[in-house]
Amino acid sequence: MTTALPPPEPPREPTPAEVDQVLAAMEEDLAVETEPAVPEVSGETKRVLELRERVAEAHLLAELQEDETPFTLDTKRVGKLRRRTYEAARLYQLAQHPAALAYRDARVRRLTTGMTMAAAGIALAVSSIGVQASVDKALKLEEYSAGWWGAFGVEVILSLPLLAAVGVQAYSAMRGRVVDRKSPEGRKLFRVELALLGLTLTLNCWPAFTVGFDPLTLIVHSLGPVAAVLAVWVLPTLWKILSDLPAPWLSTAPGTTPVRPQYSGNAQDQYDVSTAPVRVLADHIRSLIDTGQMDPNPSVHKIRKALGVGSDKATEVQKLIAGGTP
Repeated sequence: MTTALPPPEPPREPTPAEVDQVLAAMEEDLAVETEPAVPEVSGETKRVLELRERVAEAHLLAELQEDETPFTLDTKRVGKLRRRTYEAARLYQLAQHPAALAYRDARVRRLTTGMTMAAAGIALAVSSIGVQASVDKALKLEEYSAGWWGAFGVEVILSLPLLAAVGVQAYSAMRGRVVDRKSPEGRKLFRVELALLGLTLTLNCWPAFTVGFDPLTLIVHSLGPVAAVLAVWVLPTLWKILSDLPAPWLSTAPGTTPVRPQYSGNAQDQYDVSTAPVRVLADHIRSLIDTGQMDPNPSVHKIRKALGVGSDKATEVQKLIAGGTP
């Protein structure tokens, strides 16, 4: 069984006041909708923003440019030149170290001796042709016979003692002692060299006088012997020049600070007197004279006792101190 709903109430007519209120509201809404909208303008356009950024950048750059630190930094070229400069300075400093000087002097001595000895050997080998021709002519040997080939050995016989004499002098010079040509040994070696080179020169140049004198033939035949003579006799001069170079005898290693040796009563305690140049020994004696440990004009015996050397070397030292040539 259903319950019946009550009938709806009839609509109530609005009062005049309500109607006026609704109409006023509608008029206000209509006025708002018909009124044009005025946009709000800030002025921050793209150009303004770009200009603002440029101005801010300019102020920041002006502030940073006042700092000169970037200009004091090394560029790549400056850094490269600086490295090369320091490297050159260190190389020069190392090259002036006594050990480096001694090493370089030894290399130069070996190089010049090797070059001169090679020239002498080649010159003697060339002169063997002339010597063989003279021996062949004198003995009238059959061509290409055993005697003919054996004639080439004459130059070898003359060359080997000569090269041995020069080689001994070369080794002595490399050990720091140049053979004095005025000493008994030096004079004897000179006479041996003169005799051997004289025989070589004579055998080479003899054909130029026997078969009509011809200056050109004489020059050609004398080339080998003359070159050998010059090579042999120039070596002592080269060794003497190299031995007179300043070469301090220090015991420090390269790269360390060199310390001047303090001499004691016996120079043998500081260096090997058998290889020390006469100039170094003379400097030691002068230092003893300056300090009053030795008379101004020491005798050979006193020099020999102070240095621990032989009489020959002591005599050379005495001559050098007196202002003469050892």
